[in-house]
Amino acid sequence: MAATSGFGARLARFDVGWTRLESVLCTAVLALEVCAFTFWIALKGFSLTSGATNHAGLVFRAAFGALALGPIANLLSRGRPAKVRLPVALGAALVGMLLGYASGNVGSAYFSNALNWLQDSSFLTLLGGLRGVGTELTWLLAMLGASLATGSSKHINIDALLRFLRPKLRVPAVVIGWIFAAVVCLAGVVGFFDHIAIESFGAPADATPGEKISIAWHEQGRHLFLLRKQVSLDMKTASHVFAGERYDSWLHGGDWNMWVKDGDWDEYFTPQQVDAIILPEAAATELHPPLVIVPSGGNSRGLLTRDLHLIFPFGLFIIGIRFLVRALLLAIGRIDLEAEAQAILPKEEAEVLSSEGEG
Repeated sequence: MAATSGFGARLARFDVGWTRLESVLCTAVLALEVCAFTFWIALKGFSLTSGATNHAGLVFRAAFGALALGPIANLLSRGRPAKVRLPVALGAALVGMLLGYASGNVGSAYFSNALNWLQDSSFLTLLGGLRGVGTELTWLLAMLGASLATGSSKHINIDALLRFLRPKLRVPAVVIGWIFAAVVCLAGVVGFFDHIAIESFGAPADATPGEKISIAWHEQGRHLFLLRKQVSLDMKTASHVFAGERYDSWLHGGDWNMWVKDGDWDEYFTPQQVDAIILPEAAATELHPPLVIVPSGGNSRGLLTRDLHLIFPFGLFIIGIRFLVRALLLAIGRIDLEAEAQAILPKEEAEVLSSEGEG
């Protein structure tokens, strides 16, 4: 029986806890991604207007009504015989379908306004809209899944060498293979970060690694500041949107100028850059969209995706560390290679390796 104390035991518990944490994060990210896409599709569906040739909005409303009332009726009739619950649920779904179809274009302008605000003038705009949020969550889910696969030996594995090695050489071979995999991952971290620092943060190609890290850190600070400023605008815009007013009907040029001058922009941008986003006096009464402007130039849409590009090198870093941890656990005998063979090899080959090891 393996010892329950000491460095090996602590490292093994750390590895188990790490896997448990990643499982929770993976579930949470998947749920958040489903919610984001569902919310986006729902807003899109309710904002559609149906005409003589286009009935997509009505179809969505009918489907939504059926899916909303059917399960509710089924829940309320819980405890009744199945021959009662089924007709009740089907009847409620039919009623919901008819109500959804009968609603026509009611509320389409309201939901369209909300959708346009979220897509074009909210903090989600900095992420590329709701679709952009889904894309970034997909990347994060992929990296979490890859790390989980590494931690449970479900990663892609080339096992040809193990078939020809003597039992005593298999553990060193696997340890070396995992260390090599970690080195490849960590090398990928350096390469991808270098590319992101140049393409996303504007670092010179000939800058030193330290300079690129400093530039990326500085730009991320700017982006987070702009995110905070956008959230402050969103809090003001939300009340107008919820009241049914157009999201871009409340902020005037004079209000914008006052908001900028009171916003401590000089901590992150030069006075000349801040002055560049101040509107002229002639535009004081004109409407201005409630969306932050990047004083240093560039489009604010998708601004934060530059920072989220770091998900990939960070994920590779985590995977590389996981390979190193598992290599160390195997080297000190905290991982049973035969058990690993059951996970990474077909059943027949795993049995062969196990019998050879016993022999």
